[in-house]
Amino acid sequence: MSGPEGQCEICQKPSNQKCSQCKLVYYCSAEHQKENWKDHKEACLPFEVQSNKELGRYLIAKRDLEPGDLIFIDSPLVFGPRPYKIQEGPFPCVGCCKLLEDKIVLCPECGWPACDVGCPGLKLAQQHGLECQVLKLMPAKQNQSPHEYFRYDTLIILRALFLQKTNQKKWTALINLEDHLENRGPNSDVFKSVQEKVNYIQQKYIAPLKMYEQQTGQSILPQVSADLIHKIYGALDVNATEITEPVDLFVLYPTASLLEHNCLPNTCQIIDNDDYKITFRAALTIKKGHHISTTYTNILWGTQERRTHLKENKYFSCFCDRCSDPTEFSTYFSALVCLGTEDQPCKGIQLPTEPTLPDPDWVCNKCNIKLPNKDVVNFVSHLSKEVDKELEKKPKLEDLEEFLNKLVIFLHPSHYLVYSVKHSLVQQYKIDGEVQMSDTFLEEKLKLCQDLINVTKKIDPGCSRLALYLAVLLNEKFMSKFTFLKRNFDAEKKDLNRDVIKEILEVIKENKAVLRYETQCETGRKLFQIACFNEDIFRNWMKSYSVEAE
Repeated sequence: MSGPEGQCEICQKPSNQKCSQCKLVYYCSAEHQKENWKDHKEACLPFEVQSNKELGRYLIAKRDLEPGDLIFIDSPLVFGPRPYKIQEGPFPCVGCCKLLEDKIVLCPECGWPACDVGCPGLKLAQQHGLECQVLKLMPAKQNQSPHEYFRYDTLIILRALFLQKTNQKKWTALINLEDHLENRGPNSDVFKSVQEKVNYIQQKYIAPLKMYEQQTGQSILPQVSADLIHKIYGALDVNATEITEPVDLFVLYPTASLLEHNCLPNTCQIIDNDDYKITFRAALTIKKGHHISTTYTNILWGTQERRTHLKENKYFSCFCDRCSDPTEFSTYFSALVCLGTEDQPCKGIQLPTEPTLPDPDWVCNKCNIKLPNKDVVNFVSHLSKEVDKELEKKPKLEDLEEFLNKLVIFLHPSHYLVYSVKHSLVQQYKIDGEVQMSDTFLEEKLKLCQDLINVTKKIDPGCSRLALYLAVLLNEKFMSKFTFLKRNFDAEKKDLNRDVIKEILEVIKENKAVLRYETQCETGRKLFQIACFNEDIFRNWMKSYSVEAE
């Protein structure tokens, strides 16, 4: 062990044990660290809150942060089922929000669907415990369908309103969140949609509750106005984090809501499945004074799709580096193939001249033919629907290849719709140990894997959002490389390419590193198990032939 590097903050004794989070101060013991926490807490935080007219409140780094560094852990203000009316299909448990695919029981108090009468969430105040007392005041009508009666789109509003009584600090934080009500006026479609929910809540829940309050002399929910409910829905739309696995819910966080958007986010997030605490770590190097960002949209969409989503749902226009670059970091993620004219086919690349303008022209880099933005948007929207239809059919390998060949007539080989099809295709190129695959087949699969890996790393270099996508590709690359290695290995001569062995070991190492924060979700756990299994079979193979990696 190396000698002392500093002095304990409490007793000044020499110590080499640093604060595990900020690594700026020393302690000789856990007791002294705990004693000093109240004074050190603010300095330990690696960020500070700032504000301006353009961004509102946002976070900047107080010191240099490296990938993997902890930034903060945030606890929910409120969480509940997604605020959308369920038209058909399974309901989530009213206690824990897990989808009820099989067994369904009813809450003994209010009669809403639950996974089990003993579900802990049924009794917890921050989940179903308090809203249950309101829900049971509204009996179901005779012959009313379950999907009409169980309005899950209203539950999170009841949970938010109850913060007035249960946690005034959280209530204050919630009503201070950005809501963009100025963009959600009475003539807007979103206002009309929310107003229907407001009317339902007030008629079906609040009115019986107020009658109950008068009868009992209690004050259960002091503030329940329509304006307040609109404000809460606005805060949800603008700030909520959506979780779909293994539950189906929205979560509002106080600090996470301050993170600004970037289509190239410099943080990754991990959500605990038990209490929904969210942990943010640096995904990229963040220099002192630089803004700390997340993303509010799908980074697997093209620029026009991302910017339209942000404008319509988050009420701002994005001018980040990726949105400003017509090539999207040389990925050509939105690029079209120029067809030229009937007399002069072109095959150049068509890109928007100014992608952050509302209505940019699209120009070919080869023949200078211009296309109006409206035509491009309509055409890509049509192709997007066709891609969705094709993938929903779970097509056979040959059908998917044929579909892809048609798609690349019009779209760049790295276009985001082509990426989606290729990512599905690479998983269908199965390597079966009982079937002899040709070298050509393996080479094609390897090239497809590597092309997709290159694009994935360019649009998400910190694996902030696409870790699972990248892990699938690395797994497929491993299987192809390993198959090639075994095929070309002479057991008697032990003649092998050690560079390939090193590369395979690097693929395994990278795959495990990519998944290190993804094991909270079922898919991430399975992919990590596959990565570990791949490492075991590869090292056992090396061991069986006494192969060593230099």
